[in-house]
Amino acid sequence: MRQALSLSLAQRLVSLVSTFGSVVIISRLLTPAEIGVYSVAAGFVALIHMLRDFGVGAFVVQEPVLDESMVRTVFTLNLVIAWCFGGIIVAASGAIGTFYADPGVTHVLRVLGFVFFLLPFGTTTMALLTRELEYGKLTKIRIVESVLRSCTAVALAYAGFSYMSMAWSTLVGIAVMIVGCTIWGWQYRVKGLSLAHWKRVLHFGSNRTISDIASELGDQSANLVIGKMLGMTDTGLFSRGYGVVNMYRTNVLGAIESVAFPAFAREHRETATAPELFRKALVYTTGISWPFFACGMILAYPVINILFGDQWNASVPLMRWLCIAALVGTLIYQCNRFLVALGRVTTVTRVELQYQLARIGITIVAAFYGIAAVAASQILVYVIATVLYYRQIRCYDVLTVHKCARALVPSVVVTLATCVVPAVIVLWPGLVARHMVLAFVVAFLGGGAGWLLAVVFARHPLLDELKRVVARVLAQYHRLRGG
Repeated sequence: MRQALSLSLAQRLVSLVSTFGSVVIISRLLTPAEIGVYSVAAGFVALIHMLRDFGVGAFVVQEPVLDESMVRTVFTLNLVIAWCFGGIIVAASGAIGTFYADPGVTHVLRVLGFVFFLLPFGTTTMALLTRELEYGKLTKIRIVESVLRSCTAVALAYAGFSYMSMAWSTLVGIAVMIVGCTIWGWQYRVKGLSLAHWKRVLHFGSNRTISDIASELGDQSANLVIGKMLGMTDTGLFSRGYGVVNMYRTNVLGAIESVAFPAFAREHRETATAPELFRKALVYTTGISWPFFACGMILAYPVINILFGDQWNASVPLMRWLCIAALVGTLIYQCNRFLVALGRVTTVTRVELQYQLARIGITIVAAFYGIAAVAASQILVYVIATVLYYRQIRCYDVLTVHKCARALVPSVVVTLATCVVPAVIVLWPGLVARHMVLAFVVAFLGGGAGWLLAVVFARHPLLDELKRVVARVLAQYHRLRGG
């Protein structure tokens, strides 16, 4: 599992660098309104994507006994559903563009709609690779896809393709993923069509899809509501305010989740110790994520200015609110996958419907008070989600609220220690304004030093992992030196 997580983190690190670089460059080439157009269209496509997937990827990973006919059934259903929704997106693109009074939304949707015609030829193979923890092959595929997609987006934006640069780069990324699956995942290729187990797959998929749609609708509600009620410029500002948080969630937490889900499922199948693994993962995740989001809140002004330029200054307060929301959200990021891995899909569906419907309502009400209110309202959303999810997992002895809170004390200590230097730098009168880059570098290094010292003195469980990494690096060094 450690090797799988290391590979996943390595892949996500490369993806983070390429994606982060492209976002920084594109933010200086495009206006907030142009970013807003793509964000609205991408939000709609993300919702349809949940219907397209129909939970078949999760089915492949968690199914105790998977045979060839089941794999063929999964692929066939995925193919039919994806092509149907791809056609719907293309056909409805004009109406959606009219609803938002922006033809750009229509143009982006038409390109993204064609992505659905390609997706089935790669997603089933990727799910099989994930089930078998083939993270060496997954890493190769995802790195090539991420780098080429990011390079395409930057090149097209520089060439004047505006918001369409991100749409075309998405299409290129999917095509590259399919080629990668053909090269590195050949032994996991689907060898035909079948509907032999369609009832079993659809039964799982129907519950899982309702949960996924609710989750994605909640995630995209801010972009969709802001786009309609406040305009494309505010949508773009919100997108950039959420950008750093989202990149961290996608590339760091996503790397952990991609390994944790099959690991939870395997632990449940083989040793019935998934709850213990979940609590361990929670402690590790908060030990990294809480310091990151806390420092993101403190350093929002220099981060936005250095990365994206002063045209995005209105995103600074949004980033602060969203980092606070992410601090709370860290507690539940893995709850969904944990319960699905244990077969409690119906429970996940019920919880997601409850808190995502609350999220949509809260976001709509907040939009009447402005974009900052929408960002701040996400804190309340994650508080509600945390209460709902922990009411479901507290039935496991090791996951009671008291035991989880006690396990998280070292993460609190690490977070506070990490924030000391960044807070001093920001509160020092005029320092950030006069020497922004230098102040940020000092804050970053000071925060890192504070994190490391706190991990050691608080004896955070991450310390054992750091010792293993250091020992491995030293062993490799001595091996190379001796050779």
